[in-house]
Amino acid sequence: MKANTNYIAKLINKLLRGQETMTDRDAIEQWRKSDKSNDDLLESFRDAKNIEEDLIFLDNLDEDGAWHKIQHVSAKAKRNYRPLLRAAAILVILLGTSLFYILQQKGKVLEKVAIVHPVKGDISPAKSGALLVLADGSIMPLEKSNKAVDPKIVALTNKDSVDQLNNPKAETRIQFNTLVVPKGNFYKLNLEDGTQVWVNANSQLKFPVKFKENERRVILEGEAYFEVAHEAERPFVVESRGSEVKVLGTHFNVNAYSSNVRTTLSSGRVQVSHSGNVIVLEPGEYANLKGELLSKGKADLDHDLSWHNNQFYFKKETIVEIASTLSKWYDVQVRFKKDVALDKVYNGNFKRDVKLSEVLEMLTYVCDLKFELQGKELIVENK
Repeated sequence: MKANTNYIAKLINKLLRGQETMTDRDAIEQWRKSDKSNDDLLESFRDAKNIEEDLIFLDNLDEDGAWHKIQHVSAKAKRNYRPLLRAAAILVILLGTSLFYILQQKGKVLEKVAIVHPVKGDISPAKSGALLVLADGSIMPLEKSNKAVDPKIVALTNKDSVDQLNNPKAETRIQFNTLVVPKGNFYKLNLEDGTQVWVNANSQLKFPVKFKENERRVILEGEAYFEVAHEAERPFVVESRGSEVKVLGTHFNVNAYSSNVRTTLSSGRVQVSHSGNVIVLEPGEYANLKGELLSKGKADLDHDLSWHNNQFYFKKETIVEIASTLSKWYDVQVRFKKDVALDKVYNGNFKRDVKLSEVLEMLTYVCDLKFELQGKELIVENK
């Protein structure tokens, strides 16, 4: 029991610090599924305000000693019961004892320890919203993205597009509309062929009112996840910074925020090309275009698709890279104090649909930095 308890504690510790291996992740998953209380504990860890205390507890777990301290707590410590209660919950679940019983024994004190109180001037996560810039220059604000943007409505505001929509064979110039998703927003778009596109913050997607008969082409700046409707006779092409991703029907992500263009394939098969160089990707692989060099490798799908899966997943990323992600999602400007090490790397995995204060609080436990929010400016300095 003791060896197993310590083993699980170490796995959770590694998971919280973002240092787990695939084998570790599989072991945790099996443990999590073995009992509902295990699953609840793991989720509370991900959200917990007192995670630093939990990490220390897990680092130094001694079952007998920890249990003795919990059973013989002083009156003064009882007044500050939250860390103690959490330690008890951790120990009890790891030992397989009833959490309900121990909470009753501790005076029936049951409080949601995962609550993080937002700071003054807190910032909410990105919300659904975008601007649709039509081919004639007019602008249509968009809010909810559960429904498709009706191409007929879009076309009616573009005089040159009416004939194109009603008569696909008409000799008319292809009219492109542009979906502009600013910082602090995201948007899901259904194209006229049934393809679904999730467009990340600070991104743009150009798409035609009506696709050509022999090709479906869109142009991306920023990041988007595509679920392409299968049409064997009309390949779907994503053009981005000189690269092209060509598919018939598949799920994939394109990240073109920087000069590097990274295409990650979730399912299906895609062809990535640049300047005559062609790479074919299988599921779980990525293609990266850096300058004129096009290469491929095995992808970390958890990382590359994290934004689409509603997660922040930082893996060996500098605070500059982390801050860039937060800047887009929360629409903040980031300023670093001069003594901050900009090349040091960090790991972390947090929920994406929470207020900025919660993410910052979790970050303080995995790095040696502290954060201060002044209006829309985020200041980063050493602890």
